[in-house]
Amino acid sequence: MISSSLSGIRAAVAMIEASAGNTANANTNGYRKKTVALNEGDKGGVVASVKTSTSPGISYADTYGNVFEASTVDYAEEAVNQMTAKHMLYANIATLKTVDEMEKSVIDILA
Repeated sequence: MISSSLSGIRAAVAMIEASAGNTANANTNGYRKKTVALNEGDKGGVVASVKTSTSPGISYADTYGNVFEASTVDYAEEAVNQMTAKHMLYANIATLKTVDEMEKSVIDILA
């Protein structure tokens, strides 16, 4: 159970890092957002893999006629991703605390 919680914490951190990078680069021309895919690990838990979007941003021209590709970051999507990661993190930390309390109770019973 501890390894599952730790993998969940690592996945939540990967989500937070990807979202932070996306938010920081939201106004960078040509930036493609990073997404985190969560998959079941071989021995339980979760494995997070970070991928860069292949979708192009919308094109726009400045007043001089130069054409640019906008970033593919959506602030609303990033806000949801950050809240999801936060709740994932809290849930996995709560699980670790519960395991710790259970182990202490078992030790008290056996002592």
